[in-house]
Amino acid sequence: MAEDALTYTELVTHIASQLGVAYYGAAGNEAAQAPVDVYTLDAMQDYVNGGIRMLLNDAPPEGWRCQQPTASIVLWSTSSGVANGAPVYVATSTVTVHARMFHDSMVGHNLKFTVTSTADGTPTYTAANGTTVIDVDDTIFSGVFAVGQSITFDATGNSYVVNTITDTTTVIVDGDASGEADGDTVTITRNYVIASVTSSLVAVVTGDASGEADGAAMTITADGNYTLPSTFGGEYLGPISYAAGENPGASIQWTSEGMIRRLRENVSSQTGYPTLAAIRKSSIVRRWELVVYPTPGGEYTVEFPYELYFTALSATTDVHPAGAHYDETILAACEAYAEMKGENQLAGRLKYYREAALPAAHRRNRRSAPRKLGNLLQRRTGNYRDQISRPDVTVS
Repeated sequence: MAEDALTYTELVTHIASQLGVAYYGAAGNEAAQAPVDVYTLDAMQDYVNGGIRMLLNDAPPEGWRCQQPTASIVLWSTSSGVANGAPVYVATSTVTVHARMFHDSMVGHNLKFTVTSTADGTPTYTAANGTTVIDVDDTIFSGVFAVGQSITFDATGNSYVVNTITDTTTVIVDGDASGEADGDTVTITRNYVIASVTSSLVAVVTGDASGEADGAAMTITADGNYTLPSTFGGEYLGPISYAAGENPGASIQWTSEGMIRRLRENVSSQTGYPTLAAIRKSSIVRRWELVVYPTPGGEYTVEFPYELYFTALSATTDVHPAGAHYDETILAACEAYAEMKGENQLAGRLKYYREAALPAAHRRNRRSAPRKLGNLLQRRTGNYRDQISRPDVTVS
């Protein structure tokens, strides 16, 4: 039965077993596993990632087809949701929502939690120290709320920085807030950066969000910038288009990032189907982002081919980028790389990789190309172009 490509752990375990350093359980009677010694494990991981990089570098003249995937990016408009349970904090915070709202292209954006209450009485200002006591009806000054954060009175739009938290319903803020009225809506917002997206219902954010309540409202504001996959290295290989079924009524075209910035500067509030797109470096290390104009007015999906970028596998369940058809070549490359690094037990693996596994992979790569590429016809101008001859198709 067909399976996915070999995982990082499977590759590491294979190399370790070949070198006699695999872990076989405390009693030595279990199946081979990745080494438990951190130094040995680090060496095996280096052999695996080095072998993968070597294979990708040894591409045929036409390039590896596995390195030319098609990106499918969701362009989302401003999205709102409700927390399904309090976020769970362990180094980072896992946030779960009731309805689907998360997309991979949201990584790096702010997830804003919003909590509201009403002012309980007119705020009391003390001129001697320039602070104001504010009481509210609900226990919103709890959990992750902290000194230095702001509260906003919705009726006036005025915000005040918290100086002291007295209890869950009372704070002291800097400045004179005595002009705010009893009964006005008071809003607290707290931002957390989305670090990764587990599913459309679950995201991981930086910081401790465990103090946010079950049922808390949250928002991700669309800015027209969308984080691209970690495998995207900055180079697209073809046109960008809307996915089937989007029916935009207009096409989307590549342009310069500077052009989009100029358009945003002059018409910042326009929304609808994006017609222009560009690529630029993201503020996230080793990541790129797709910038579009105008900002989407709904949720749309765009697609484009790109050059796959690889640095290293990291998660134990990561699979190598070449695909299951190239498992044997990947294993040979990892063994050959280990031999090159001085592992004499693997003598001869480099020869096998160069003379057998790699040529076989090149042949498979050629077989995976389309069988027919159309007719090469000479035009009257003397120039040549590829033309694909298609039969007439009748749609009933």
